Amino acid sequence: MIAIPERLRSKALNVSQGSRQWLAELPEVCRRLSDEWSLDLGSSFDRCHVSLVVTANRGPRPLVLKVPMPTTVELGTLPAGARAAEADALQEWAGDGAVQLVEHDPETGAMLVERCEPGATLDLLDDPDDADRVAAGILDRLHRPCPPGPPFDRLTDRAVQLADALPARFEVAGAPFDQWLLDTAVDLLGWLSRSGPAEVLLHGDFHLDNILSSKREPWLAIDPLPMVGDPAYDAVQYLLFRKGDLADPRTEWARAIARFCARLDLDPERVKAWTFARLVSDALAAYTEGIPLPDLEAHQGDLWSARLVHHLRE
Repeated sequence: MIAIPERLRSKALNVSQGSRQWLAELPEVCRRLSDEWSLDLGSSFDRCHVSLVVTANRGPRPLVLKVPMPTTVELGTLPAGARAAEADALQEWAGDGAVQLVEHDPETGAMLVERCEPGATLDLLDDPDDADRVAAGILDRLHRPCPPGPPFDRLTDRAVQLADALPARFEVAGAPFDQWLLDTAVDLLGWLSRSGPAEVLLHGDFHLDNILSSKREPWLAIDPLPMVGDPAYDAVQYLLFRKGDLADPRTEWARAIARFCARLDLDPERVKAWTFARLVSDALAAYTEGIPLPDLEAHQGDLWSARLVHHLRE
């Protein structure tokens, strides 16, 4: 019997009827896939809350079984169905900078992928410059030309949709924070969608915890939320994580952004623009979901960070 983490169970019970049905069917899905793919299933990863992730072995090979929860929840600038293309992205990368896809079950979206061992996250490196070097090297490999269209959504399309939707959401929420933050985010999304470099296949959720140590290669990326679009977007989540590790983000973050962008020949102004839009969108979503405004304005909160990015853009 697979142990379902309490965090995942709670999430599934509160998202939708579809997620509750998924939860009820999960033991049978795992049993079926274990038989079809000749797996010995082990323990689940407690931190995962939108997918069941379980260690698995097929003979001597260490693997991971991932069964994603169906959801219509939007994730910041990402479309609701972004996770549906994860297997396609892993197949496209074919183990070059990311974990290898071993099996895929289209009916459930379940994936069998290589297990990273020892599996330490990149934030365990003592030297931030070493982490930046590793992360930039992986992104350089993942960012390959890929024509937009199924199965991958286009980031610019999502930016246009988000710019159109944000003002109404802001009004429905009672205009909870400064109007200029919302207006600037909408303007930046418009600019970003109208211009930019050649589009590439994006990881979509690239940060320190999604880069793991491995035997096959020193480091590999996991858990993509893939789209096709501006390569600057993939620096956003990574640099937000980096900000959290800085002693004084007000004086150090601009330098960290510039140095990371230089490694990948990214435009730091586009990175800052995507970051600002992402933070304002996330802040509005968080407020709508019940996060108090003081928390969003507190040190390292979404609105605090958005104001810092705005200062860095001046």
